[in-house]
Amino acid sequence: MASRNINIHPTGYHPASLTKTSFDIIIIGGGPVANFAEARLAKAGLSVAVVQHELYGGECHFFGCIPSKALLRPIEAFEAARAIDGAREAIGNNKLNVAAVFARRDKIVDVWDDRNWISISNGASGATLVRGFGRIAGVKTVSIQPHGETQKYNIDANVAVIVATGSTHNLPAIPGIESLEKGTELWINRDAVAANSVPENLIILGAGAVGSEMATFYAAIGSKVTLISSTAEILPKVEHEAAKIVRNSLEACGVSVRLSSRVSKIEKQAANSFIVVLSNGETIPGSVLLNATGRRPRTFDFGLDSIGLVGEGQPLKTNASLAVAISPDTQPWLYAIGDVNGLGPTTHMGIYQARIASNAILTFLQNTKPSLNISNPVGINVTEAKDFTNTFPQVVFTEPNIAAVGHTLASAEFAGLKVRAVDSDFNIPGAWLYGDAQPGWARWVIEEKTDRLVGATFCCIEGSEFANASQVAILRGMTLREMVHVVPPFPTRGEIWSALLNAAGF
Repeated sequence: MASRNINIHPTGYHPASLTKTSFDIIIIGGGPVANFAEARLAKAGLSVAVVQHELYGGECHFFGCIPSKALLRPIEAFEAARAIDGAREAIGNNKLNVAAVFARRDKIVDVWDDRNWISISNGASGATLVRGFGRIAGVKTVSIQPHGETQKYNIDANVAVIVATGSTHNLPAIPGIESLEKGTELWINRDAVAANSVPENLIILGAGAVGSEMATFYAAIGSKVTLISSTAEILPKVEHEAAKIVRNSLEACGVSVRLSSRVSKIEKQAANSFIVVLSNGETIPGSVLLNATGRRPRTFDFGLDSIGLVGEGQPLKTNASLAVAISPDTQPWLYAIGDVNGLGPTTHMGIYQARIASNAILTFLQNTKPSLNISNPVGINVTEAKDFTNTFPQVVFTEPNIAAVGHTLASAEFAGLKVRAVDSDFNIPGAWLYGDAQPGWARWVIEEKTDRLVGATFCCIEGSEFANASQVAILRGMTLREMVHVVPPFPTRGEIWSALLNAAGF
């Protein structure tokens, strides 16, 4: 990577060093989703090979959720302390120690050295790690091409191949964007979370979770940030009211937000100096452009044509057991978990899918090869995932956080549900005692006919912890009458549950 000279292709674990080329399971990918499947299947007694072409630990551990939240947490803690009498006085006029924030992030990701993570995860599982770019090369066959080499090495799976290759960034077709030097003038998520300097003028293209979180961080440490959204509001997939609260917070911190705006061209002036021209003619000076316009599954250049499938950035379609349909008369052997299948592209949903896919594989072996000496978990009979579409939880780690699960009011109505919104602010003792400077806001989306909860959004300080209870309620089909018996501890922010029940008339 140009911005930090991070070596994303360490040496070792070369396929030429393998003592065998046949394994029960081959997993292509080495992030947390792959790690979960690897550990579960290896613990059961299967031989597992993990093929990873970059740092073992994957995007999430080194360039996604982990480093971004490591950067954002000090801001959250600092602002929480400044909101409390006694702590505020101790802080005085001091500001965040930016160098210490970066150092903490570096420590958490082991300064982008994957040996520790290999020891913790791969070492504990007993699986075989192989470095190189993995491709499907036929039925249950994977080719491995080490970085910088042309030779490919084939290995075979006795039982199944699991694809957990994740996703990668999109590059928008904007005239002039090619003139920006990657890693120094043109950032992707990797550069933004790995940087150890503060851009003077940071322009962020895309106001989804990544764009909004990085606007939160870099504005807090001194960048002049412009956030450009092509939609009428930032964070278009969440409740409009929650997105507006976050936008107001960003603007109060100095972020300049451009809504319903598109970039028509980029004009480079000098090193780390360029002009972004919007479609309305407005010009914005920048020193770094962060491209946060979205991601696509890593299915391109993947050999899927060898088994009659199409990749090239398209998600792999799966059944409820995460098996990829190849032909109707073929026993499932190819599984796709995590971002690569496009179903709830988050690490936590990928880990959920890894559990289901692993269970499906183990159950198949238990039923067809009972003499095989494997030690199965008790719960392997849970072999089909629920419909993820409107049940999985998401968190945006802005200030305040947005935690959401299930439908928004708009998505429920679009789906044809007859629903009503139940709203409340966080004017509750738990929030007062925590010194929440921002009032916070919450919404339940209730199905009219049944009084069932079908969606929930919480926008508040440290709101990341709120989605789980509502997800349980949605999955269990709980009604408001039943939710009355869910008693939140006092005094906590969780009292919002009672406030929402009151707003619903219960």
